Amino acid sequence: MKFKKICLKTVAAMGLALTMAFSQLPLSEAVSSIDYIKGKDRYLTAGLIAGRQSYSTAILVNSSNSLADGLSASGLAGVVKAPILLTKRDSLPRETELRLGATNKVYIIGSTGSVGQKIEDDLKRGGMNVIRIGGKDRYETSNNVANEILRVKGAIGKAFIANGKIGEADAMSISSVAARDGEPIILVSQNNISFDGRRIVSEAKKVYAIGGKSAISDDLMNQTSAERLGGKDRFQTNEFIIKYFYSNPKSLFITDGYKLVDALTGGPLSAYEGRPIVLVSDRNPNKNIVKGATKITAIGGVSERAKNNVIKASN
Repeated sequence: MKFKKICLKTVAAMGLALTMAFSQLPLSEAVSSIDYIKGKDRYLTAGLIAGRQSYSTAILVNSSNSLADGLSASGLAGVVKAPILLTKRDSLPRETELRLGATNKVYIIGSTGSVGQKIEDDLKRGGMNVIRIGGKDRYETSNNVANEILRVKGAIGKAFIANGKIGEADAMSISSVAARDGEPIILVSQNNISFDGRRIVSEAKKVYAIGGKSAISDDLMNQTSAERLGGKDRFQTNEFIIKYFYSNPKSLFITDGYKLVDALTGGPLSAYEGRPIVLVSDRNPNKNIVKGATKITAIGGVSERAKNNVIKASN
């Protein structure tokens, strides 16, 4: 397997079906246009997202069974200026392989149970500098990723704690902020944080607990001196986070709030372009955030109904 530097024209010449559609819709003055980043599957969508960034390092995760490893990778993506690309356990999708042609360094996030040894070996044979960061479980993996962030940056300004079992949606809302600021997401249980996680959190100047009390208890929040950012559901939590970390943004990304993989791979692009990711659904356009927006980009599988509701809400 050889990895050579490529450009988008080369990819097209190789016959890859890039399905990135830009559509102009008849909107009011509040939104003049809406564009879409969407491939035939999650792998191509992630590749198209990466194509809008400049990078020489990439992060590789397997999102088939869990998004936990990817969530942990968001802060690292910001520190090393890398896109998050997706893989299967034992084989690289062609779209991902082509995007790796622009890199000379790859972080694999997760153990060999998530991303098999064969992929690591193939990348090394192709001349890649490969660093694997994993652990015995998602909690240890998140701690080890945080340690790498600390090693690269030398200090941690903010740390975000999120429930590693039931907090994926909440953590997804903070992932773009973690990528933007290059800060770690530490996965915890409702009432406990590991010893290493506690040590990392103690390094931070500010700690945020992401999600409600069912995700992170008041006791754990108090133990970590955290400020809670959580609403009644994933959409309100997303709203609170955007209002807290962004100053009245007018240029937005939107993703389906129940198809979280698109928000995951969109996180580094959100950081790269300085535009927050708004979680939406057919019934919830998150209108308190999209109202007054002047530019909206839909990432991945956002339904026509959801997009139309977002357009109406923005006006």
